[in-house]
Amino acid sequence: MRFNKYIYFLLGFFVSSFIYYIAGVQASGPKDLPFFLMFSVSNCVLALIGGFTGLLVSRHWGGFKSAVGKAVLFMSLGTTSWGLGNVVWSFYNFVLHLEVPYPSLADLGFAGAVPLWAIGMYYLSQATGAKFSLRRLRGRVLLIVLPIIAAIASYYFLFVIARNSSFEVEGGLLKIFLDFYYPIGDWVILTLSFLLFGLSFKYLGGKFKWPVFITILGFIVMFLADFSFSYTTTVGTYYNGNISDLLFAIALFVISFGINGLDAKT
Repeated sequence: MRFNKYIYFLLGFFVSSFIYYIAGVQASGPKDLPFFLMFSVSNCVLALIGGFTGLLVSRHWGGFKSAVGKAVLFMSLGTTSWGLGNVVWSFYNFVLHLEVPYPSLADLGFAGAVPLWAIGMYYLSQATGAKFSLRRLRGRVLLIVLPIIAAIASYYFLFVIARNSSFEVEGGLLKIFLDFYYPIGDWVILTLSFLLFGLSFKYLGGKFKWPVFITILGFIVMFLADFSFSYTTTVGTYYNGNISDLLFAIALFVISFGINGLDAKT
């Protein structure tokens, strides 16, 4: 796997953010210091950089003219959407100095990322030869088993642990919709990650093997970040710059790293 200039830039930004997190955020005291808010803002920048550079990479594949181009395009749009959602989140904290309401305009970006990522992963599966696995019994078994495993993992982490096995249907229709939408979206992304890895493993080779696997790993980390955020908000221990935001930063970096590693010009 060769690094292009976009990956070097992402790597430099992420390492700087990580050092800032360790030296500034974790070494500081009260949780409302600007250190914590600034790290949250850095996630906006990381997502937007990763999304923008990914869009440039998709052009190297002809954009909509190829499966890889469409995969990179939609996954980059998903990352950009998440970044825009976090921009709104940071605007509430930095400019308005208000607790972010739920739902808010930030959810438009966060929720919009899910279908874009899912579409991108679908096109990536077309490019990696996942469909050839379905011609064999093993592939058809994985098509049934892996979504079940993802469902069990999602139920356990997002409901049993994160919500203490309780779910209150309250608030407006939009809030109720998002309360169901987010965990279902996490299950969809986790399922697609498992399927993409399981069905493509034997057929994927060459210089794009590791970028694909790294991208899958990034989405799994994103699932863990969502779990951490859901758990800490449920028990009331979330604050800007906590471990959830660090996991989001890692997930965004790994996803962007993998997407940019699919550059046809490297």
